[in-house]
Amino acid sequence: MAGGGTVHVITAWNPRGRTASPDANARAHRLLLAEIRRRGLTWWAAEGGDALGTHREESVAVAGLSDTGARDLGRRFGQDAVFAWTPGAWRVLACDSDAAAVSGWAASRGCATGAGRA
Repeated sequence: MAGGGTVHVITAWNPRGRTASPDANARAHRLLLAEIRRRGLTWWAAEGGDALGTHREESVAVAGLSDTGARDLGRRFGQDAVFAWTPGAWRVLACDSDAAAVSGWAASRGCATGAGRA
């Protein structure tokens, strides 16, 4: 984890909960990457999806943002929520309010998985 701090996972795919075309999602992701680079933030490629693996969204894991900053960035890209990952918890942060759902997480087979549902 970035120095024991929070890593936020953000996507620009499927804004406002509507399925976008592959071209629109790719364009939105490029704009998200450009904004993260413009801000000089540390980031890694990430991918979010459902528990069954039938849906995936290209995302970024970003260090150096506050929860408010991550929510603002998610809102800018039309997202309902962003994720916040710390050593102690996996949180889903609403982009349009201060609401958050908190669960634990566990590492297995070289990857981290949420231990609860949001």
